Amino acid sequence: MLRTRLATAAVAIPLLVWLIVWNPWSLFTWLVGSAALVGVTEYFGMAFPESPTDRLFGIVAGALVVVAMVVPSHELSGMVLSGLVVAGLILALARNHDLQRGVDAVGTTMLGVLYVAFLLPHYVWMYALPDPEQPGSMAAGGWRWVMLTLVIAMAGDVGGYFGGRYFGRRKLMPEVSPGKTVEGTMGAIAANVAGAVFCKLVFFHALSWFEVGGFGLAVGSLAQVGDLCESMLKRAFGAKDSGWTIPGHGGVLDRIDSLVFAAPLVYYYARFFFHH
Repeated sequence: MLRTRLATAAVAIPLLVWLIVWNPWSLFTWLVGSAALVGVTEYFGMAFPESPTDRLFGIVAGALVVVAMVVPSHELSGMVLSGLVVAGLILALARNHDLQRGVDAVGTTMLGVLYVAFLLPHYVWMYALPDPEQPGSMAAGGWRWVMLTLVIAMAGDVGGYFGGRYFGRRKLMPEVSPGKTVEGTMGAIAANVAGAVFCKLVFFHALSWFEVGGFGLAVGSLAQVGDLCESMLKRAFGAKDSGWTIPGHGGVLDRIDSLVFAAPLVYYYARFFFHH
């Protein structure tokens, strides 16, 4: 399993860096949008394995939100979400023979739509931000924010894996994720901060050292929580993996779970609080 994971990472990581740093916005949009669509399909496959109608409604709803999120007009996402809330509740109302199941289904559907289709495309918004290394420039240079988030989260994955493998003794939340340990979590946080330092030294000089520490801890913590939440959903739905899309890593949701929660944090900080 470790050999398969390393082989996949050896191919995927250089390709991902190339796609993010040296390619146009449109290609990155397709990358994020495709990942979100696959993630939506995986989520509703787990949530409604015995209900094709609920599964189809969820996938279509998620696809509409993904498209609305990645187009330049941000207001479109609000319009689509508004329509889906109304449509979902009407669908629940139509099940007057089993109202409880209808309400549960629409709640599960909206959770999936927001969790994957709404949160993940924030990377597209992030990518379109002005270059933080060139104050006053309006040219898109948000790849630095994207890489910052990915490097911190991925560094934590590596630190957590090896910290847990060689030093793990105390279980963190065994009822949610039996393999996670307190020691692995500490290793992940240390690697998160190291990843943030790496970003500042290599390509994000505009960050202050205070911001480096803040991003390392905040993105790292959200990455860990995101991982646990995806494990929680899989256990609640009775699924071992979200899918089998990526060799050695399971489905797309299994790979992006540590990235989803950090996206809005980094985007809104960069949009409203970063001033250099």
